[in-house]
Amino acid sequence: MSTRSDIQAEVLARFQNDTASHQLELIKDDGLHRHLRFRRPGTSCYGFDIVTWPGHLAISGDMGAAIFTRLPDMFEFFRDSRNHAEPDTLYINAGYWAEKCVANDGEKKEFSSELFEALVKERFDEFVAEHVEDVEEGDEAQAPEWAAELWDDMQSEVLYLDSDDVESAIRAMDRFKPDSDTAYASFRFTDAWEYARSLQDYTFHFIWRLYAIAFAIKAYDDRSISA
Repeated sequence: MSTRSDIQAEVLARFQNDTASHQLELIKDDGLHRHLRFRRPGTSCYGFDIVTWPGHLAISGDMGAAIFTRLPDMFEFFRDSRNHAEPDTLYINAGYWAEKCVANDGEKKEFSSELFEALVKERFDEFVAEHVEDVEEGDEAQAPEWAAELWDDMQSEVLYLDSDDVESAIRAMDRFKPDSDTAYASFRFTDAWEYARSLQDYTFHFIWRLYAIAFAIKAYDDRSISA
């Protein structure tokens, strides 16, 4: 089951494949006024532009558009996160950067079925761990016999959704109540609505654009060093 870091790693792999042959065209480089264009020679596929002006950075292209604002030089803002990255790797701070996004093409976040399944599995594992059967000293602890049956019920009644959205997921958790004659009748998803934020992740296109910004600034800096 995927975690947020797994999802970002998948987007990064896709981004690197999409931009493997991209080249930088520096259209404008005048202090805080910059225009960087990235294209694969001979095609505009997955191309994007980065434009900065005092206090702002905008990205636009095949994968959508967004505007960020924080510091007079927004390259400096995004560079700060590079201290967390290994050399020659791209690092993004999705949560913090998203807070500085003042305009975006579509929603920044969406329901994640991967995070939903991970949450349900986590609650299942916690409940089973609380009911591990007692064993003699030296033997491995054994999950209760009903564990597999509970998981089957959770898959069919909770994870199987008619529509993929946060509201449907929360309703599925909230209404899940095992039959009273089962050994796991006490299981509940308590306060299901508190899980709402943990069921959403940044959209593929938004994460792709964040990696594009990190990629662009690194390419710009590398060009300056080699010049």
